[in-house]
Amino acid sequence: PAFNALLKTMEEPPPHVKFILCTTEAHKVPATIQSRCQRFDFRNISAAKIAGHLQDVLRKESIAADDAAVMQVARLANGSMRDGLSLLDRLVAASTDGRVTTALLADVLGMPDDSVVAGLVAAIGAGDARVSLERAAALLEGGTSIDQALELMAERFRIVMLAAVCGADSELLEVADEARAEAARDAKAFEPATLAHLIAVCDAVLRSAKQSGAPRTLFDAAVVRMALAARFAPVAEVGAGTSARAQAPVPELPVKKPLRPM
Repeated sequence: PAFNALLKTMEEPPPHVKFILCTTEAHKVPATIQSRCQRFDFRNISAAKIAGHLQDVLRKESIAADDAAVMQVARLANGSMRDGLSLLDRLVAASTDGRVTTALLADVLGMPDDSVVAGLVAAIGAGDARVSLERAAALLEGGTSIDQALELMAERFRIVMLAAVCGADSELLEVADEARAEAARDAKAFEPATLAHLIAVCDAVLRSAKQSGAPRTLFDAAVVRMALAARFAPVAEVGAGTSARAQAPVPELPVKKPLRPM
């Protein structure tokens, strides 16, 4: 009924009225309404384009900045140029030496340096549970929450996975050139399927930790499981084994044949 009333008004609108309809679920708007509208679809801006524009702004303002910091700002903007510029303004205002760096970004946003998370992922890739736990503890002691740590680890695994599957030169890798080389190096320690599994582990533990009375225990156990992933049965093999057993032919029971008269 509401859409019918709107349609009637749109068909015979007052001369001074202009309708501007905004929605994130355009598929729910009836075709009768859409056919009477000019439609403009707004899409997220890629991190590379945001980073390029931010570099232009910094160049015009004669402000020095690390490429890695600019790219990280572009990624944190989540496709919004306005959010990217706002975050850049905060960094410039907080800078004491007139330079935008990853360390400054970490201080302003309370985020750990990328090298801390990268070191943890590298230890997991090496299968060293002790070093992995130590670096995970250092990450939390630096003020990072368990939820944020799991999100950062999942994002790092994603970057390494993209480098492993698509190559370090792929446009899907929205990181600086130096970070591309690091991701390519870390990718050598993992199989793509393992990285996909580790991302799923991070997501599962993140959900469980929010409802657990011992989130740190879950986090530490997850880190050890990731580091010792090679000792656990791969998910694909477990599934394949189950499927194979399910599809195995059932042996037929012997049928007793009637005796023929002599």
